[in-house]
Amino acid sequence: MKKVLYLSSLLVAVLVSCGSEEKVPDIEKEEVVIPDPVIEYGFILDSFSVVRDTVKPNWTMSHMFQGYGLTQYQINLAAEKAADTLVGLKYIKEGNGFMMLCDPKDTAKRVQYCIYPKNMVDYIVFDFTRDSIIVERKQKEYEVTEKMISGEIVKNSNLTFALDQQLENINMTGEMAEYIAGVFAWTIDFFRLYPGDSFKAIYTEKSVEGEPFAVGEVKHAWFLHQGAEYYAFKYVIDEDSNKVGFFDEKGKEMKRPFLMAPVKYSRISSGFTMRRFHPVQKRWKAHLGTDYAAPHGTPILATADGTVIKASYSGGNGNYVKIYHNDVYSTQYLHMSGFGAGIRKGVRVKQGQVIGYVGSTGLATGPHVCYRFWKNGKQVDHRAEKFPPSLPMPDSLLPAYLEFIEPIKARLDSMPVTPYIVESDSIVG
Repeated sequence: MKKVLYLSSLLVAVLVSCGSEEKVPDIEKEEVVIPDPVIEYGFILDSFSVVRDTVKPNWTMSHMFQGYGLTQYQINLAAEKAADTLVGLKYIKEGNGFMMLCDPKDTAKRVQYCIYPKNMVDYIVFDFTRDSIIVERKQKEYEVTEKMISGEIVKNSNLTFALDQQLENINMTGEMAEYIAGVFAWTIDFFRLYPGDSFKAIYTEKSVEGEPFAVGEVKHAWFLHQGAEYYAFKYVIDEDSNKVGFFDEKGKEMKRPFLMAPVKYSRISSGFTMRRFHPVQKRWKAHLGTDYAAPHGTPILATADGTVIKASYSGGNGNYVKIYHNDVYSTQYLHMSGFGAGIRKGVRVKQGQVIGYVGSTGLATGPHVCYRFWKNGKQVDHRAEKFPPSLPMPDSLLPAYLEFIEPIKARLDSMPVTPYIVESDSIVG
């Protein structure tokens, strides 16, 4: 808050007339405004000599700290502490700004504090004022607000394109797409969306200083897929254990025996077919799996609970994992760049657990995972399988749940779907 002082421009006249019977003239008041202190990252900058700089190409922390009165030992120690797992700053990024705070009376300009922002919220503080160098990871205060979003799928587009148009910060698009795809991962094949499909979601958004930077969570959602409506409501089914799940409008859990795909979000580069021209072997043969193209290193997920029966390498499959789920189903994941932590023969895995990473080992022309699905010992197209629906929640919980979702469902139903605005360069054919 600004402080306001009032000074008289006729102060001398007042002093001269003091003690006399002469009438003192009216005093003109002049407003002097004392500005608020400049505060950034919890520091009053008026108390320091402030130097702002930017990380240059090929810089390390040594470059960042040079010229600020620190020894090489101190610089090395600061870098070592910054790389700690709780701080998580192993490298500084070209183009990132940073701030050095020095004592304004110190002609040597020895740094007292260094502030290095990692992103809009997280920042690192290096404290050189104590006997031992302190490095801490901190966060700006941020707000969480509830939002609603909707969109539609048009020809040659997908969920990402539709979300790009609606989100204020397009860097949140991938995050939002994963949330929505994750909610409906057991019921909707996001690699086979159709024009006319549409979605609505109630979610929380994180913002700092009025700028959105991340999705908090998707709380409730609706998806129209090939004319069928799907609802998903987040609900605490056991307050004592804080057990939370997503359920449909009838109280059935969204989770099913198998995920629709082994990667969260990518594209199908080759489907299950009895006749395909092999890109490496250059001949026609059956392709008894589904290829999901994704960037190198993308996590590969177990599509259901089970036991790893193979985790090895072969010439055609490359690095691969095979999982036994039950007497009916088994799955296999090929061409991995590497295996997930602890993945080996005999290990039990959970649905959604990372079992490996996308690569191009074996007979592969590019990074992808070939997902194979066995039913009663025969390879089948998993996308054509009809799995049984999940069971509803217990009758004792259902009335309270239906009462809980009634106003939420009404909000989703009343929300119009935002139409897709086609731009010349927004859709890739």
